[in-house]
Amino acid sequence: MSKKFKTKHTKGNVLKKILIFISLILLIIFLTFNKLYDFLINRINESDVINIFLNNKENDFKKIFSTDKINFLVSYTLGIDLNNKKEENEIKELTTIKTENENINNEEPIIYIYNTHQTEEYRRINTNDYNINPTVLHASYIFQNKLSDLGIKSIVEENNIKEILNINGWNYRNSYKASKLLAQDALSKNPSIKYVIDLHRDSIPESIGKITIDNKDYAKIMFVLGKGHAGYERNLEMATRLNNYLKEFNESITRGINIKNNSGIFNQDLSPNAVLIEIGGPYNDINSVSNSLELLAKIYKRIVDEDNEKEET
Repeated sequence: MSKKFKTKHTKGNVLKKILIFISLILLIIFLTFNKLYDFLINRINESDVINIFLNNKENDFKKIFSTDKINFLVSYTLGIDLNNKKEENEIKELTTIKTENENINNEEPIIYIYNTHQTEEYRRINTNDYNINPTVLHASYIFQNKLSDLGIKSIVEENNIKEILNINGWNYRNSYKASKLLAQDALSKNPSIKYVIDLHRDSIPESIGKITIDNKDYAKIMFVLGKGHAGYERNLEMATRLNNYLKEFNESITRGINIKNNSGIFNQDLSPNAVLIEIGGPYNDINSVSNSLELLAKIYKRIVDEDNEKEET
């Protein structure tokens, strides 16, 4: 073998090794930034998510994190901000909505909202890339916001039901037992609360859970009543008022009152104004849920005003 051939062969091996090394480095950089991108996406602030749902803006997820993965690499390696300044201002406006609404009034809370089954999910709307599943907990915050718009202060239970179950060694069937502990604590700390709402999502097909009224989608609403305690008639009275006011808006938006004759209390012994409300099903998107909650908030406003008038007379 000639010396010239050996030199070329050696140079070829060196070049090949360099290319492999560069390729590995680029692959490591890509995978690292890809993981970092996904990590940041998964850490989108909960209040930002809720604000998007409240505003019914499906595409606003891009405003919260508007760079794609290529622009993300450029921004974080070269320090070049590729986001439009106008979009940044829009993000700021979007993320301040919830805080501003919370300060509409300084009165004591009169409504307590909780979710015995916090992980019940609704259908996603263009959120697949963000690993966000709208749940009844999100719905509770939306409801809180709608009530606040009407001058009614409420509390949403934020403690994790699953953690309460785990701490006590209880299984999922004890969820009402766990949520009752939290509700009792909230009521003892907030004696101003008059109305207690356990918000749920039912397991029903789309044909049963959804209705369109005047070109606007709504999640159908149902009230569940447990007759397993002595004062259930007062709870029935409250559920009936709510159901009748819903029917005044549209007969078909309500699925009525589901009375459980032989089982269940559903924590309704906590208050004569305690109700369990099923909002839609798994095929409802969060926009239809939000529309129904807006309607429900107006009904509660009507009930609160009526009850206040009775107390004054």
